[in-house]
Amino acid sequence: MSGEAGALLAAALWSVSVTILAFQTRRIGALSVNAVRSLSAALFILLLIPFCGGLSDLRGISASSAVAVVGSGVLAIGLGDYLYLASLPRLGVSRAVPISNGLYPLLTLLIAALWLGEDVTRLVILGTGLVIVGVSLLVQERTPAVEGDGNGSSARSTGATGGRGRMGLLLVILACVAWAVSTVWLKEGIGDLDAVAAGAIRMITNALILLPVAGLVGGTREIAGNGMRNNAALAIAGVLGIGIGSLFYIFAVQEVGAGRTAVLTSTQPLFALPLAVLFLREKITPKVVLGTALCILGIWFVA
Repeated sequence: MSGEAGALLAAALWSVSVTILAFQTRRIGALSVNAVRSLSAALFILLLIPFCGGLSDLRGISASSAVAVVGSGVLAIGLGDYLYLASLPRLGVSRAVPISNGLYPLLTLLIAALWLGEDVTRLVILGTGLVIVGVSLLVQERTPAVEGDGNGSSARSTGATGGRGRMGLLLVILACVAWAVSTVWLKEGIGDLDAVAAGAIRMITNALILLPVAGLVGGTREIAGNGMRNNAALAIAGVLGIGIGSLFYIFAVQEVGAGRTAVLTSTQPLFALPLAVLFLREKITPKVVLGTALCILGIWFVA
């Protein structure tokens, strides 16, 4: 499999996962959601390791690679994903996904230029402008809150001009910064470590951190009261998104680099928007479509 194909598969799996998670964040908090999906992904990766020969790689990992893999994982999944999940009830999938997929690869490329010395060309500047315009359109759009979001907001709009919209936008921006730094850090420090071995380290350490933290803030009671069916959905989302999806992502970073991986995974809105319409009953307006298209076009210019 090529690195490009791995990145596109990661984008598709993340889209399915975020659709499930968006529904669940209307029921319980983002920290509890992140803890359950991280635990399921960790269990999945532990079962996978013996069949992929990853144990030998884990024994021979250098200290610097271990720090890069663990640190980038905590930054991306523990912090970045938590911030992103917290933004979903405020912005909705139809806006949060294209905004994040416009800003994240752009920030990744800029940080890679500063950190790894990658070139910034005129096309990068043009693409940056398109992303900024696209994100601006998405931020300005006001979409009705989804019925039954658990926040008593079914009758009002959630645009960027409201408090919920502004907070959602801030959370997405901070999540993109965390993801971008994590991607560049992972590319620099992973070395020749197998993708499954790197994924195992990231998933297990995140689960070990998130579960106690969730327990301290009442997440255990939230998870217990969420019901077996909903927790099973979270587990499936964890396996698809940060289990299988992250393996494809790590593989792509190794094969084609941090910047190109970020660009290819920016196709996620093409998968996520139809799912948001079908399963979350979100309204996709012409402004959302235009903003999403400009973000994707801008990122392809940057590539």
